[in-house]
Amino acid sequence: MAAIVLGSSAVLLKVLSPGADAVDWWFVLLVGLPLAVRRRLPRTCAVLVGVVVAVQVVVGSPVGFHDAALLVALATLTGWTSRREGLVGLGVAVLLVAGAALTPWWSWIDVRVGPDPRTAHVLGMLGGFVLLAAAWAYGEQVRHAREGAAALRERAARIEREREQQAELAAAAERARIAREMHDVVAHGLSVMVLQAEGARYSLPADATVSRAALEEVARTGRTAIGEMRQLLGLLRSGPAGEAASTTLPAPGLDDLDALVAQARTTGATVVLSRAGDLGRVPPVVALTAYRVVQEALTNARRHGGDHVEVDLVADAAELVVRVHDDGRTGEDGSDGPPGLGLVGLRERVAAAGGRASAAADPRGGFTVEVGLPLDPAAAAPVVSR
Repeated sequence: MAAIVLGSSAVLLKVLSPGADAVDWWFVLLVGLPLAVRRRLPRTCAVLVGVVVAVQVVVGSPVGFHDAALLVALATLTGWTSRREGLVGLGVAVLLVAGAALTPWWSWIDVRVGPDPRTAHVLGMLGGFVLLAAAWAYGEQVRHAREGAAALRERAARIEREREQQAELAAAAERARIAREMHDVVAHGLSVMVLQAEGARYSLPADATVSRAALEEVARTGRTAIGEMRQLLGLLRSGPAGEAASTTLPAPGLDDLDALVAQARTTGATVVLSRAGDLGRVPPVVALTAYRVVQEALTNARRHGGDHVEVDLVADAAELVVRVHDDGRTGEDGSDGPPGLGLVGLRERVAAAGGRASAAADPRGGFTVEVGLPLDPAAAAPVVSR
């Protein structure tokens, strides 16, 4: 815009005013240059243009096409600031045009426009005022359009935020509903399983030692599962007062691994558990995560036919390393078949504790799950190795 005003003004000044002096050329330059920053600095542009036009009126320099910069500056000020500032700019521009109408140069133009200088003078002033009003009205339209676009963007952003919040609330409500239903259904099924197993155990003959031991293990496993499930889901079954409907049990830890390994051995697998390092300083949260890792690894070993399982726990100065290796079958590509939710949940649990996890086929055969859990989870960054 500045280039257009400067170029056209220079051409018209050269053609229409061959006798223009250096002062007139300076006014052309000084009025047009501020338009280069009119969008970024609309107030500064309007003030500079207004000051230059005022000086031009005072010194009596001819009004030319370059003074159209006043219209551009007014429209920009009105469109990119506020209505109040636009009205102030309009008032100042009217005063400048009125002052210019009092100069001898304007009177010189009136004499040459038509036979009646007074009529030409009034029409010239009215024309200037109409142009100023048109520039101000255009700026108002621009401002309304910008405010409307900003309001639409804000509304769209607000709707998007509300949609995300509603989706999160719906997901949380759905998870809570599923958890409550799972608590009811699974607890009922496990309770029936325990009762049936205990009833079958008492009805067996005295010499059915193996069957009796298996049923005892089924009943004990069912009772343990019920307790752990209530521990995880009981808080979701809360009433209006926020009181849990079920009691919680102590969280399992490293001391419970012996029982977990003994349970795995009842299926006929050989499970070797080894410990190294100072396991007594392992925090309860890390111990619970390690227990769940071993539990999931033993479950996968049973699922894939692992007859020999090695469970190693090593606590050094910085972390607890849990390594579970089994000789179960894997896919032809060395993978553990289709990925299930167990390993995904294991990785998420380890990541939440700030640890690292890997689960992959072992080059020696079988499958290996290795997890490193920092002994200070709060100071560790979550790292998940897939």
